Amino acid sequence: MDIVLDTNILLAGLRSCNGASHKLLQLIRNGHPAVRYHLSASVVLEYEEILTRELVSSTYSSDEISSFLDDFVASGIRHASITTLRPVSIDPDDDALIELAVTAAADTIVTFNTRHLKFAYAHGINLLTPGDFLRKMNL
Repeated sequence: MDIVLDTNILLAGLRSCNGASHKLLQLIRNGHPAVRYHLSASVVLEYEEILTRELVSSTYSSDEISSFLDDFVASGIRHASITTLRPVSIDPDDDALIELAVTAAADTIVTFNTRHLKFAYAHGINLLTPGDFLRKMNL
């Protein structure tokens, strides 16, 4: 399944080694063949900004966050050219996720923020929490 990950999934998965977000990140890290995740420059920059702001000094060092993101980006499917749809949501960062999902023809955006991303449904993109995604995939 082709997916786009909201930043809140990475944040939750790195904050705790328990829970569906962490399990999903582990599946991705281990290269599970049923999970293909897509990236764009704007989404990766948001990942970096939020993870650095929220996790550096409390949980991880800057180098650890950089190393995680380097590995994460290296194994994802990167898109240089993105379909522009803006504005579609109340948050420009959410627009970037929807635009990436449309460009990638992704099936799903995995998120805890379904309210702001509801505009994805108009483009045939599902919104699932990590737990719902793992159940759907029987993982």
